[in-house]
Amino acid sequence: MAPFTEAEIAGARAGSGQATATDLRFRLREATDAAHRRLDAGFATRDLTRRVDYVAFLQTMAAAFAPLEDWLDGVDPVFLPPDWAVRRRAEALRADLIGLGVAVVRTSTEALRHSEAEAPGILYVLEGSRLGGQVLLRQVLASPDPLVHANARFLRHGEGQRLWASFAAWLSARPAQDHDAAARGALRAFALFEAAQVAG
Repeated sequence: MAPFTEAEIAGARAGSGQATATDLRFRLREATDAAHRRLDAGFATRDLTRRVDYVAFLQTMAAAFAPLEDWLDGVDPVFLPPDWAVRRRAEALRADLIGLGVAVVRTSTEALRHSEAEAPGILYVLEGSRLGGQVLLRQVLASPDPLVHANARFLRHGEGQRLWASFAAWLSARPAQDHDAAARGALRAFALFEAAQVAG
C-alpha cells in the first residue's frame, strides 16, 4: 500500500491546500520520499482482488499500525490532533482480518523508543495512508471474492469525514521547533512498515 499516492492524491483532492516550503507537511514529504518509494515498490506486486494478497497486505498494515497507535495513545495530547481517538484504525484492521478467518496477534509497543515530539511525523504516515487507501479500496471492491470486499473496514475508515484535510491543517500549525523530531518520527514509522513488509 502506498501510504500516499502521486502528488498526495492531487493535494488530497485540493481539500487541504498546498504545502509550502515552511510547512511541516512539505518537510515530511521531502524527508520521507525515498522511504515512501521503497514501500510503494514493495506493495506494487500485490493484487488486492486476491484473498491471499489482501490478507498479506492487511497483516503488514496491522503489524505497524497496532503498535504505533498503541504508543500514540500514551503521548501527551499536545502532540496529537484533538480528534485522535476518531482516527484510530487498528481495530478496523483486526476486524477485517478476523472476518477473513485470520488469527490476530497483538503486537507489543516495547520496541518503540520514540520521543513524544516525533508523534506528528508518525501521524503523517498513518494519516497519509488514507489517501493511498482510496485507490486500493477500488481494487478490493472489484474482487470476485465476497470475503475480500466484505472486509474493507480499514480502507473505508473515515469515509466522508475529510480526515486528511483536517489533519493537514493541524500539521501546518505545528511550531517550527517540532519539525526535526517529526521528520525522525515519520522516517521511523516508515521503517516499521518496511520491516513488516519484509517479514510478511
